[in-house]
Amino acid sequence: MEKHVTFFFDTIGNTFCLWLDDPKKETHADMNDYGDIIMYDKKNRALGFEKLNFLPQEFIERLKLPSHQGVGRVLLKKI
Repeated sequence: MEKHVTFFFDTIGNTFCLWLDDPKKETHADMNDYGDIIMYDKKNRALGFEKLNFLPQEFIERLKLPSHQGVGRVLLKKI
């Protein structure tokens, strides 16, 4: 079984978002005790998560990351 994982890294907002399924299926989201946002579908299955304050600010400043949003997709294959 193959599955695509989609991720976003926002250098301006300093957030990392990982989707294990189609983001269009999201119906609600909750924040956990660690400040992470978990996105769910209508059957209350986790679709992905968003990590706030992903990198320390001094790390971002030192790297001089461009101010843009990075998007990527990874194909996972069951072995």
